[in-house]
Amino acid sequence: MALVRCGHHGKPKGRTLTYIQSVKPIGWPDSAAICGTVSCERPGLIWLTELECKGYEKGVRVFGFNNNSMKVKAI
Repeated sequence: MALVRCGHHGKPKGRTLTYIQSVKPIGWPDSAAICGTVSCERPGLIWLTELECKGYEKGVRVFGFNNNSMKVKAI
C-alpha cells in the first residue's frame, strides 16, 4: 500500500513493506495529498512498493492506502 510523505520527512521506513520510488500526485505541489506523518501538513509525494512500481510502469495511476479510506492519483 502506498504512503504519502513530504520532502522533509522523505522516504518512509515501512514496518512490513519496502518503499522504493516516489511519484507526484496530480496537482503537485498544490494537491490534496499531504504528508502522513503526525502533525505534518506539507504537500507529499506518493511512495510506492516494488509491486506498485511495476503497476505504475504499466500505466496504473490510482493507489490506495492501508486503511482504504482514500486513494490518490499520480501524474
